Amino acid sequence: LQSRDPLLSNVKMRQAIAAALDLDEIVGSASNGLGQTNNSAVYVTSPFYDDVQKQRYTHDPARTKALLAEAGYKGETIRLIANKRSTVPSYPVAIMAQAMLQAAGIKAEIEILEWATQLDRFAKGNYQMMSFSYSARIDPAQSYNQFSGPKDKLPSKVWDNREADALIEKATLVGDPAERKAIFDRLHGMMLADVPLIFLYNQVDTAVVSKRLQGFAPWVASKPRLWEVGVVP
Repeated sequence: LQSRDPLLSNVKMRQAIAAALDLDEIVGSASNGLGQTNNSAVYVTSPFYDDVQKQRYTHDPARTKALLAEAGYKGETIRLIANKRSTVPSYPVAIMAQAMLQAAGIKAEIEILEWATQLDRFAKGNYQMMSFSYSARIDPAQSYNQFSGPKDKLPSKVWDNREADALIEKATLVGDPAERKAIFDRLHGMMLADVPLIFLYNQVDTAVVSKRLQGFAPWVASKPRLWEVGVVP
């Protein structure tokens, strides 16, 4: 969500959009029933994923209506950019989001772009909303670094918040797991309130192996990791 857009610069408007979306329905459809909703930048299998990270947006039409009134929304159109690459559910997510926004009284139109053009628009911050995918990062601090930073210097950054940047830098430098977890928990609460973007779910990786192979499991980095794996004769 482009927080420098005249309409979406109002946090009440961004909160209204979050409350208008039935995220479980979107995730279930986009992931073929394999994914689970995760509104956190911390992936669900991370040791830093705790009860605080499970806090999420709730589909609440009444809240959407109230927030739209507080935001002074007058029926302006929101353009939602998506692409039709087969490897990501950008377009299906956009279609469902558009229907849910319109049902909540928010006028939304989809603009389909070729991936390279969408990526260029993203890099320049030239959009209102996008259905977009981020590549995986092993450490949550690096996940936050992908989308947080000063828009004046880096237009591709989505979350323009100096307090968040300081916390992310601290999480990058400290090594104590408990201290890092506290930082990530604080960042998650701040991000939910500010709604710079709405995370849907973590990529689902599946693997098919022979019954003879024991100890193998898919890995978050999407590469085969043959650690403590054995073959049954």
